[in-house]
Amino acid sequence: MKIFIIDNHIDSLLSALFFSFTEKIKPDEVLNKKTYQPRLDAITMEIVTDKKKADRVKTALFKYGGDDVIAHIKVCMLSCDQKALTVAFLYAHFMLEKRKDTSEFLGEKCVSDFSYTVQKVLHERHIVSGFLRFQESSHGVMYAKYAPDNDITALLAPHFLRRLGAIPFIIHDGKRNKIAISNGRSIKIEHTDLPSNFCPSENEEDFMSLWRKYFDKINIKERPHLKQQDSFFPRRYRKYCFETWE
Repeated sequence: MKIFIIDNHIDSLLSALFFSFTEKIKPDEVLNKKTYQPRLDAITMEIVTDKKKADRVKTALFKYGGDDVIAHIKVCMLSCDQKALTVAFLYAHFMLEKRKDTSEFLGEKCVSDFSYTVQKVLHERHIVSGFLRFQESSHGVMYAKYAPDNDITALLAPHFLRRLGAIPFIIHDGKRNKIAISNGRSIKIEHTDLPSNFCPSENEEDFMSLWRKYFDKINIKERPHLKQQDSFFPRRYRKYCFETWE
């Protein structure tokens, strides 16, 4: 078994593709350098990121796959699935091998796996964009903490920049210690090991109370439809949705 070890970055993946074609080696797996566990049955090759080589591969992918192909590969790499890097690599490798747009070749496993992974990440972004709960701090900054399955903070932040306008906000992924910070004009993504030190505004308790009243009023106690509620509002997202707190 051949394994490529790379950084979890688009340029590293593209460098691995360049190495694969020039050396005529197609790996069975492509894994993240930070989380890789050595295996006795594998031949591992650590790929060095080379920006110039990555740009050459990027140009070829744009030529065959169109303007969105790199964006879709980046989305796939945000998946929590341990096979996400392999899925992204094999999809791009297949497209470069065929030298044409293969996004509709769903009969091919590498294409169907890629499409499924991308849609799963985008679906979670869609769900969380409706469930993310912001709280106002004493300094007027909106703060929201959550713990998504996939690494979607960078995908979510532009949506809330458009939605909140000039209001500064922080989106905090507690699972990955990643935050998106907006000053109302631009977004910055950072990692932090510091614990959240949130100080709510005086009005925040009233806002939370309104949310709870709204949640209670739209429920019909005689017809709870718990399965439907779990389908549209999965329980794993409710930890930070204060209207569901008992």
